Amino acid sequence: MIRNRMKPLDSWDSDRRNVRFVKYLEEGLTMVQAAKLVGVPYEAMRRRRRRVAGFEDEVMRAMAAGDEERKYRAWLHHPFRGKRPPTGKGHGGKPRYTYGRR
Repeated sequence: MIRNRMKPLDSWDSDRRNVRFVKYLEEGLTMVQAAKLVGVPYEAMRRRRRRVAGFEDEVMRAMAAGDEERKYRAWLHHPFRGKRPPTGKGHGGKPRYTYGRR
């Protein structure tokens, strides 16, 4: 039985993917989104961060550089943005906490 396997990446292709991954992190994407755009599974990028010398430092620097944009994107897509969070139905707008009372 022949399995459909991808050929292993050579070092040149791997280096290009690392550079693109870091660039996407600097632009404010999450690690999962950046890995998907690069075309590598997220777990593979996590392993690569541990194995490739200096790559962890580059990733952390890029994450710090894109932190404000990442926070803005998270706020922009938050379901309660501009709204009052739900407090529970049928309780007069009060949360369902009893604080020891029934």
